[in-house]
Amino acid sequence: MVEESQQPKYHGVEAGKYWHGLLTGHGKGLGPANRLFRRVPTSPRCKLCQAPFAGPYAPLFRLAGFRRWELNQQMCRHCVRGIEKVKGGTEVDVSLLFADVRGSTTLAETMSPSGFSASLDEFFALAFAAVDSEDGVIDHIVGDGVMAMWFPGFVGNTHPSAAVAAGRKLAHSLITTPELGSPFPVGVGVHTGLAYAGVVGEPGSHEFTVLGDVPNTTARLGTAAQSGELAMSDEIVEAAHIDTTGMERKLFDLKGKSVPFHAWIEETPKPT
Repeated sequence: MVEESQQPKYHGVEAGKYWHGLLTGHGKGLGPANRLFRRVPTSPRCKLCQAPFAGPYAPLFRLAGFRRWELNQQMCRHCVRGIEKVKGGTEVDVSLLFADVRGSTTLAETMSPSGFSASLDEFFALAFAAVDSEDGVIDHIVGDGVMAMWFPGFVGNTHPSAAVAAGRKLAHSLITTPELGSPFPVGVGVHTGLAYAGVVGEPGSHEFTVLGDVPNTTARLGTAAQSGELAMSDEIVEAAHIDTTGMERKLFDLKGKSVPFHAWIEETPKPT
């Protein structure tokens, strides 16, 4: 076991304790910048250091490197560069979303390479916008899919509702965006539960991510959902207090899962 004094620290706080405080919301105020920057007026702000993203002083903060992080508009790039150096993490309740293009190989056969690339770019832009609108964090893009995360420390205890809301917004935008030409074949899955979150990897390739059964299940659920479907696990339906009237509860045989998995299916109404 690594002694606490030998573990990585951030602003004098041991990595595991730092991550637990940050991701649960009990560690706000860590570091001198947080206490100083909160005196500068105007929101929105970086959820870590409180640097303002708007207002008369925002241009000066951007010049100093405190500009919004591309993968999460709730944090600044300066803070992200700092926390990526703190290898370690903690177990924390998290809500996740995974959206995946259905039949991308077949779809690519019907389009030019540049046209297919443009459609994927539009899909990712819509996914980023839906996630950001609900204070989520993009975990990663893998092939033609995207994973997003919601933590209590960023959203509060309503993180399951935020993930569901983002899923609904994305599903709706995919059938109402003229640039895509027609409903883009994407399935969306959302799930919530306990996962390990933090920075993993070797020096020089650290990554802020989530690990465990919950993210694995979310990815499988999003892949199993049909085009135009939002698949919601029993856990997130209960946590977000979703009214399931009119929904179908389906049994999924998710790859890698030892037992069948139940989820509620919400189909996005096509525009009239």
